[in-house]
Amino acid sequence: MKKINRRNFLKGSGLVSVAGLGGMQLGFANQLLKGGSGNGRDLLVYVFLNGGMDGLNMVPPRSGNDYNQYSNVLRPSLHIPNNVSLPLNGQNAFGMHPSATGLANLFNSNKMAIVHATGLVEANRSHFEATRFLELGFQGSNSLGTGWLTRYFNSSLHTPNDAVMPSIVPSYDNTDAVLGDPTALVLSNPGDFALTDGHWTWGDTMQDILQEITENPVSLEQLVNHQILKASDIIQAIDWANYVPGNSASYPEGFLGEQLRMVAQLYKSDVDLEVAYVPTGGWDTHVGQGTGTEGQFADLTSELSAGLYALYQDLTASHNGRFTIMVQSEFGRRAYENSASSTDHGYANPMFIIGDNVNGGFHGQFPGLAPEQLFEGDDVNATVDYRDVVSEVLIKRQRNRFLGYIFPGYDDYSPLGVVNGADLSPVYEENYDPLFASGFD
Repeated sequence: MKKINRRNFLKGSGLVSVAGLGGMQLGFANQLLKGGSGNGRDLLVYVFLNGGMDGLNMVPPRSGNDYNQYSNVLRPSLHIPNNVSLPLNGQNAFGMHPSATGLANLFNSNKMAIVHATGLVEANRSHFEATRFLELGFQGSNSLGTGWLTRYFNSSLHTPNDAVMPSIVPSYDNTDAVLGDPTALVLSNPGDFALTDGHWTWGDTMQDILQEITENPVSLEQLVNHQILKASDIIQAIDWANYVPGNSASYPEGFLGEQLRMVAQLYKSDVDLEVAYVPTGGWDTHVGQGTGTEGQFADLTSELSAGLYALYQDLTASHNGRFTIMVQSEFGRRAYENSASSTDHGYANPMFIIGDNVNGGFHGQFPGLAPEQLFEGDDVNATVDYRDVVSEVLIKRQRNRFLGYIFPGYDDYSPLGVVNGADLSPVYEENYDPLFASGFD
């Protein structure tokens, strides 16, 4: 049988699954039966904060006119006082939320960059629309049929065709970021990635029989089913319960901690993991937002900060300089507090970039909080196209320069110096087919 190339397969295949294999959504992953290459591919962990994280309280002003406007005019009962926010090395204009001790530690160790005022080119205060635009990598009404991460892998010249599990979404739900990519593994609980039909004592025998049936595939469906079963074998062979994180890292209790721990363990298991898209929700703080170290926002911030700090500590123990963590939300919150001493949907927001190849500190330009500086008189204005931040990581760390293909309509890449790496020349052709490219390192 002719070998099916992963990228060619992506062009026209649909999702095919084995009946009875629960807890997953998975399509074709080439050569799963070989196991991982063990080469420790660079990892991008993309954490998406669903709901619209309040960046103004996550990274609050601490001095000057912005602090006076923030504390006295915009948020008299909701602001984080400058003697409560956590100080950050190198400047006194901004601090961190008092519950974000792990993030503050990363920043103060020059392992985290904060990019001011990022956002979509055109503001959109709808959760559904803004999230869809970010996940698709395209802000418009046309349907592309693929997400930005799908196009990233389609255009990658460095992802092996025989990669076992190049991407994972550790969640119960899929994301449009991997729309059209049947190789993306959507997995909420590794223990569920197994045959679920029949009595549990028959499981191993059933799996062996199914593998024998599909071992010499004569159809695409049999090939995919065989590889799904091998993926299940790999997942089941990992000792999830007895995992010991590096550097004595301690993941927080809760689903986010489980998600990040799963990503770390998979990456260390040499399954060719290259991108983990980690969605986490609850950030829509219209009511009950709270201030200081109490309330809904403080709880979410504490969990996020502890989880990201643990992931960094865990991965850097064995993969120093081989991973980048990126944190983004679909939009920020209104600059003004609402009548419930909480916040409504806004516009610009900070992004966080974490890793050993990050140029720590603040990047971009904060637009200011005076009335004439606010977007439409209500929101923090966006001064940085979020695609500039993502593209810099894709080019310098992931070595993919096909920006026009990944983000259709994007043609003015402006690196901010957020990460280290070779700044390759971007390719902006939207219809350029990188499948036939050669010589582009």
